[in-house]
Formats: sequence, C-alpha cells, structure tokens
Amino acid sequence: MPTDKEELIRQLQELSILMDLNGDNPFKCRAYSRAARTLEGLDGIPREWIEKDILPGIKGLGKALIEKIRDWAVSGNLGELDEYRDKIPPGLMDMMNIPGLGTRKINLIWKEKNIVTIEQLEDAARSGKLDDLPRFSSKISRKILEGIEQRKTYSKRHHIATADRLVELFTERLGEHHSVSRIEVAGSYRRRRETIKDIDILVISDDPTAVVNIFVTTPGVISVVAQGETRSALLYEGGIPVDMRVVPEDACPAALNYFTGSMEHNTELRGRARKMGFKLNEYGLYRLTSQKEEPLPLDNEGDIYRHLGLEFIAPELRENTGEIGAAETGTLPQLVEMADLKGVIHCHSTWSDGKNSIQEMARASSSLGYEYICICDHSQSAAYAGGLRPDDLKRQWEEIEELNDKNQGFTILKGIESDILSDGSLDYTDGLLEGFDMVVASIHSQMGMPREEMTSRICRAIEHPSTRILGHPTGRLLLRREPYELDLDRVFEIAAKNRVAIEINSNPLRLDLDWRFIRRAMNAGCKFAINPDAHNARMIEDIRWGVNIARKGWLEKKEVINTRVPQQLVEEGYCRKWRG
Repeated sequence: MPTDKEELIRQLQELSILMDLNGDNPFKCRAYSRAARTLEGLDGIPREWIEKDILPGIKGLGKALIEKIRDWAVSGNLGELDEYRDKIPPGLMDMMNIPGLGTRKINLIWKEKNIVTIEQLEDAARSGKLDDLPRFSSKISRKILEGIEQRKTYSKRHHIATADRLVELFTERLGEHHSVSRIEVAGSYRRRRETIKDIDILVISDDPTAVVNIFVTTPGVISVVAQGETRSALLYEGGIPVDMRVVPEDACPAALNYFTGSMEHNTELRGRARKMGFKLNEYGLYRLTSQKEEPLPLDNEGDIYRHLGLEFIAPELRENTGEIGAAETGTLPQLVEMADLKGVIHCHSTWSDGKNSIQEMARASSSLGYEYICICDHSQSAAYAGGLRPDDLKRQWEEIEELNDKNQGFTILKGIESDILSDGSLDYTDGLLEGFDMVVASIHSQMGMPREEMTSRICRAIEHPSTRILGHPTGRLLLRREPYELDLDRVFEIAAKNRVAIEINSNPLRLDLDWRFIRRAMNAGCKFAINPDAHNARMIEDIRWGVNIARKGWLEKKEVINTRVPQQLVEEGYCRKWRG
C-alpha cells in the first residue's frame, strides 16, 4: 500500500496533469510536477517535514505550495484536486496512458471534438475525424490507433516493482500468523519477468482457514474472486490479481516448481519425467511401476531436478530457452549476483536533474557496499533535464576531485550521459569528451526515425572514441512506449568491435536491454553494464532489477563490467583513466 509520502506525490502529479489538461498556465502546472519530483528525493514523511519545518529550505518549493502540503498533512487531500476531477472527464486521464498522446493533444481533442472516452477517440481516429485538427494528420491518427492497441495489450500487466510492493505487503501480513511456517512467491514474479499478470503465493500452514481469512481481509482488496479451503483469489487495488494456495510441507517443492513455471518449461520437464519413468505434477514426483505410483521424498526443488538427471535450474532461466539441455550437460551459466557488483555506473546528481548531491550519492553507494560510483549527469542538449554546459562541467569536475581527496577507500568517477544527436554525433567537443572517465551515450529525442537511420545513428555514436557504454539501447518504456526500430544485431556487432558495453538499465520502468536479446549480444562478443540510472540516492537500489534481467539473459560475472574495480576498467578499456 502507498505511504503518506507516495500518496502526496501521486496527488501532486495528478493535479499537475489535470491542470494541464484543463489548459491552465503551463508554469503553474510544471510547478506541481517539479514539487512531486523534489519530494521523491526527500527522506522521511510529510508529517516529519512539517514538524521539523524543513520545506522552506527546499529549492523549488514556493510558499503557496508549502502551504498546500501543510494542509495536505492535515486533510490527506490537495484542496484543488477534487475541483479539477469534477472539471475534467475521467476518460481524459485514461488517454494519458496512450503512447504519443500528451496533454496538449488531448485538450484539443476534447475541446474541439468533444471526445471524452478512449472508445470515442478510437472511432474518431479510425474514421478520420481527427485529421482536420491543427497539427494532426492521418499519420497521427494511425499512431493513436497503434497506441490504443498497445494500451489494450498492456492494461492487464504490471511492472515487477509494483508487484514487489504487494509481495512485501502479503508476505508480512500472512507471516504474522503463528501457523505459517513458510511463504513462497511463485509465477512470473519469481522468474523475474519485467512485467507480471498476477501474483502467485504459496503458504505452508496447518491452519488453512485462518490463513485464507487473513488473505481475503487484507486492506486494499477490491473484490474476492474465489475463497475455498486451501485456495483463494482476489483483485487488489490497481487491478492486480493475487492468488494464494495453502499447501502441506511435503508438497511444497513440487507446488513451488509447478506454479513458478513457465508453462513451456514445465511441459518440457514433465515430458522428460515421463520418458524416465516418472510422473511430475504440482503434488509431487512419482516413480511409475506396474503396480502403483511411488512418491519420491522431496526436501526441496533441487531434488526434482536431481531425480531427473539435471542440475538445479535457477527460476530466472525457466523460460524453455535451452536451460534443460544445459542442465543435462552441466553447461548452465554461473549467473551474476548482486554481491559480484563492485561499483555503480550511470547516476545523476543535482548538477542536472538528480535529487541528491554527488556526495550524497557517493555516501549512499558506499553504504550499500560499493567501491565506486560514476556520476553521469545529462549533457547540454538535454536542457529540459538541466543538461550541463562546458563551464558547469569544469566546476563539477573540481567538486569531484575535492571529494575524492577526502574520501578514503571510495572513488567517484567523472562521467556524462551524452545525448546521441540526430546525426549520431555526441554532445560537446571531442576535446571536452576526452576529459571524462566514462561516457554513456544515450538517445533522448527523435525516437521515431526509420530503422536504417536509427541504426546508423547509434552505430556512429558507438564508434566515437569516447563512448564507453550505450545507454538504454532500445529506448523502451515498459507498458508505455515500444522500442525504436533498430537492427540490434548490427548494433551488437559494432559495440563488440569498439569495446563499448551495452547498458542493462535497471530502472524498473525500462529494464532495457530486454533480456530476450542479451544472449544475442553476448554471443556477438559484447560486455554489459548493469546501471541504475539513479536520479536520487534511493534509486541506486534499483540495480537489483537489472541484475534480475542480466540473470534472465544468462549473464555471468565475467560479462558485466561493473564487477570490476576502476583499475580493471581502465585495463579493459571501459574507463579512460583513474588516479587511484
């Protein structure tokens, strides 16, 4: 469930969008969205901010906004929010989830065509009724229809980070009952898919009735879909289905294996069992004889694989992409782990659009056990994100040098997230780019280029001698924006040739590179950087989502460059210099 802080931020963001949809002053609209971003990086909860009177000292929070936050701490609601909810048809907010539609276009559609639902919008786009609007065309209408189709596909799926919060909630709540000895979460969540359709929970308990009652009465439940003696299903806030089964201890290994999936992995595993004279299902593993089915004792999941002549297969790999054959021949990868990572690359600070200073980002990284951080603020072309001008860089480098002189045992590397411009060149002059320890080259604009142009653009950026990492390589935003058209095999070939690492962007809204392409990149000779793209200190911990994706892509420690210390990065060509 959302915290007070999360709810305040959500309301500020909603109010900003509603005001923009209404056509209000854009500066006032942006003030609310900036306030939401500012509060994301602020520790504590609203009540503490008010009690300690720290808000007046926060840059970007004016007196009027601070007063609204104080009122919110008392009432739990922003005063203007209900007024705007009454003004703006709810369907307009739904349209905000359609890729390619922003507040300006939606306002025009509403005011000029009186379209207030997605169904009306789809009909209008299909019939050409939008084409006569200013800055609209048949091409725009086709894009809107494509976006609506994407939304239909996405509406039943949820980010894994959203599921993670629910898993924590249900695990904590169910675990408080004295009869519960173990809780396991299965399904696509356990396999660490980037988005999930539902959550599957297994509970070991000798009092199923009590556990079921706790489960279905959890605060935030919208409806109970099914309620039985050992299985229940419900729909939680946000539309996430949650399924729970209470199973006995001896059935847990088989149940966990079965409900973890994937379906394709399970089918292959059951087929192998049959060929070997076994029967495998959610209740257990049985040896088939002419007389009966003899259950085999299972202490854990590993026993299932062992009986079937296989190495244990990590849940992340269970997608039927060759893992069973590799488990049979002993060639499964030794998957990278969180503990293997030595440093954090690609983090933003208050020098651009980050919410914490360089020192705060460094301290947060050090407290998590890392040995170094590479600060990669936005380059000058990203003016919307406070991109750094050359004079800013010189002052930032001086600050980093001073901090490195003070820090013992921890290193701050000078990096940049350089925009890849439309022709494939990088921001800044070559001379200035040579001053960075690491350059992450990323695309933030003109994402609709044709496939060949986009491929050439990225390949040219990779071939720049200063580029060390290709940032969020396909530009996807999960459940919102499709990857841009791109010949990935060509990109991987050029990246390997130029010793440019491919980023696995760990932001749970991106998780880019897609795990389905990682092995292709690895086979082409690429190395990888698992980066949080952190815009505040808390987001450094998002690196765990990137590790999950790396594991799904079969990556080992040796394939990931930030498992190295800085001197090794220099020796391998991924860091320009280091004065250790």
